[in-house]
Amino acid sequence: MDWQVLDKIQSAGILTHIATVSDPHLFSQTASEASFKPLSFYQDYMVYRITNYATLPCFSLDFLSDGESFHLLDGSPTPLNIVNAKGSLYLTESNVIDYVDFYLANIRGDDGDIYLIRDVETLPFIDSLATDQQIELKSNHENPTVMIDKNTSYLVVSGDLFYGGTLLKASILVEPSGQLEIKPRDMIINTPQTNHEPVQFRGDSA
Repeated sequence: MDWQVLDKIQSAGILTHIATVSDPHLFSQTASEASFKPLSFYQDYMVYRITNYATLPCFSLDFLSDGESFHLLDGSPTPLNIVNAKGSLYLTESNVIDYVDFYLANIRGDDGDIYLIRDVETLPFIDSLATDQQIELKSNHENPTVMIDKNTSYLVVSGDLFYGGTLLKASILVEPSGQLEIKPRDMIINTPQTNHEPVQFRGDSA
């Protein structure tokens, strides 16, 4: 679902709340805009985006919020852990891929950003790959799938990732608490061999 822009009155209310959890000088009510996007895996929380148009270029910050408490998505697992601990997370086989995609899009790993590849054509780095690498990636790409681990009953997403400059296939174990463990399997295209150990995201929970 696309971002939905709030009207001036609604934006003013959100900006008042935001001023208490971030620098109050970052956003003004006259030059800023608030928008939101519902999330299928949260029962009470949505993601809000506050954009400051008074600067060049403009910049945005994203927050998880239930309309009262606001948690800045700062690149660490902590804000997601806090929200998940409140019992708002509702994971199913139909929405867990969206959750993993959202989680990885808002977390930085030790080796940099991690992308769950759902559509090869929309990858931000696709044009930087050599033509033969693009062809190999497109021919080997598989859409994410979901299964239930028979030993733990946890949901497992299998898919293609870009992580640490490497394109690889991985299994992503999703715990009921919302925390992830990434288990790399195979390389997607021919790149220098990189040894990727399982990656766990913990952070703080309060």
